[in-house]
Amino acid sequence: MIALQMYTLREFMKTPAALAETLRRVRAMGYECVQITPPAFTDASELAALLRSCGLRADSAICPLAQIPERIDQIARDATALETDVLRTDSIAVEDRCSAAGYRRAAEHLNRCGRLAKEKGLRFMYHFHAFEFVQLGDTRGIDILLQETDPQTVLFQPDVYWLAAAGTEPSQSLKRFSGRAAYMHLKDYVIVPSRTETLEVARAGSAPVGTGNLNWPGIFAAAREAGISHFVVEDDMGALDPFESAQMSLRALREGKLAL
Repeated sequence: MIALQMYTLREFMKTPAALAETLRRVRAMGYECVQITPPAFTDASELAALLRSCGLRADSAICPLAQIPERIDQIARDATALETDVLRTDSIAVEDRCSAAGYRRAAEHLNRCGRLAKEKGLRFMYHFHAFEFVQLGDTRGIDILLQETDPQTVLFQPDVYWLAAAGTEPSQSLKRFSGRAAYMHLKDYVIVPSRTETLEVARAGSAPVGTGNLNWPGIFAAAREAGISHFVVEDDMGALDPFESAQMSLRALREGKLAL
């Protein structure tokens, strides 16, 4: 399955009319599935109806990590409305990101959220970025999260851009998530040309799949081996028109050497 993370098009979703038009454009590109956070002016039920009218479906429901214990009943209703059994969440608390003890607290909280989600018939998925790869003595934050969360209740959503930004080779580091991931974010990693003479500064950016420096054949081989079957296109920091970028990525994933 190929989906589009609608944060890519966030600037075109600020009113009900703009959201509807954007979703229609996404469907016209050829996408059938989206990963979307309901804008403030709508709720999950209204969004679900709009998605159906546009010929789209949501791949998951979302809730901020800190709110999951208190909102689990509402989350379950949102998931039902969106016709999904996947709950995704955002980053761990800022105060937990700088120490091994903080990551262990975060792992404990992820376990609690995962148990609550399972009780509601939901699969729970944490989307990590690059900061979790901080070195903390002889371990890293991401290692603590992997080792101290329950594989039966806590899944991860890798993002190949952030795996590269963390200094790893995505096709290799994806192996760490074997059996722990079903979804993955796809965006390429490019170096933005510098207009200064400072040699030590190299600014990176995101780009359509297949237009940057990532080893996509290796990435897809590793993803399949890890059990990942749901590929979510995203270009949240790119320089191109986001609609053009989304179309380019979908074309790359359906045609030519990178076709899934």
